[in-house]
Amino acid sequence: MRISKRWIPSVAVPAVIALGAVAVPLQANAVDLPDLSAAEVMVLMQQSDVLEFSGTILKVSDMGIPSLDFSSMVSQDMADEMAEKMPAEFADFVPAVIESNVLTQAMELASGTHTVRIYVSGQDKMRAQILDRMSQRDLIVNGNEFWIYNAKTATATTGTIDMEIDPTKQATAEQEILDYAASIALDLSSPEAIANYLVNMIDETSTVEVGKDHSVAGRTAYQLIISPDAEASLVERAEISVDSETGLPLKVEVFSTQQSTAAMSVGFESVDFGPIDASLFDFTPPAGTVVSTWDSDDLEGYADKDAAALEAEFGDTAKPEVIGEDWESVVYLSAMPADIPAGLMATELFADMLTEVPGGKVFSSALVNVLLTDSGEVYMGAVTIEYLLSVSK
Repeated sequence: MRISKRWIPSVAVPAVIALGAVAVPLQANAVDLPDLSAAEVMVLMQQSDVLEFSGTILKVSDMGIPSLDFSSMVSQDMADEMAEKMPAEFADFVPAVIESNVLTQAMELASGTHTVRIYVSGQDKMRAQILDRMSQRDLIVNGNEFWIYNAKTATATTGTIDMEIDPTKQATAEQEILDYAASIALDLSSPEAIANYLVNMIDETSTVEVGKDHSVAGRTAYQLIISPDAEASLVERAEISVDSETGLPLKVEVFSTQQSTAAMSVGFESVDFGPIDASLFDFTPPAGTVVSTWDSDDLEGYADKDAAALEAEFGDTAKPEVIGEDWESVVYLSAMPADIPAGLMATELFADMLTEVPGGKVFSSALVNVLLTDSGEVYMGAVTIEYLLSVSK
């Protein structure tokens, strides 16, 4: 909260001035790094080869979406509907009454504050722990073994990635890990993943410059500022803090054209590049956890199917298409994803968050607009509502 000078009693003014005088010498310790161009900062970031680090990441979202508790929003009928559509291997992840699903979980991750502990050692050891109101969720990769753990549902899945015997099984297991990482929005909790995405978005419509030298989590950092020059984009600018020594992105802030404060901020609160205790990558499920073992043999038959057979089996699944490019790109789905219970959108809470527009309804946030057409199509992107409507015609 900013306090106006007119509310400071006159007797306090000399003390405030004195405090300012004391603060001036302290600024001598301000960060002053060797000058680099924007291109040089991007090269520093892209050449980063940090393979050993740990830390705590804070993700703060301020997109105009209320922080909500969805525990009472999903009925037993909705839970049953979702259970029917979920692969058998994941049956244990569906409680009697679901408290979150793909949509509600995404919205919870897009609002409020979330903390992630991350440990990375080499190219084959990683542990990510999401600690927040949705309870602890872990993804652990330790050599050829992986664990997926959800404290809220007291469930865990484990499996191995056979790197030598069967490349197909390896690819399938790795995809299993990637799918879970996506389901908990792990990339949205990674400054590096977001920074790389934003840098890849740079085109001739983007302005890129170097901001102020500063520090993040006790590390000196360059500031890369990316500003899109795209009329329909909701992104006003993105600020990336790049570690001056390692090139690792330490923090990313994305600002919207709709508000002055950052719509999303993801950055290290603490980071350490020292050795990591190998025991952190060992996992023993807590007592009472229902453990299932992922068996690549269950999916072995898929490797022998040709494209036509796969299309016949999964042809009804809505596949995303991208309309447009870069800052004005829009993701299109011909239908709502099947794992979102149809009745959920009709609940009073969601109905209040949708705005009627010609031909459908829009769910709006500071960085993303989603158009749900009356015919069941979905258009979403970091663009204005007017642009979405023009694309949908």
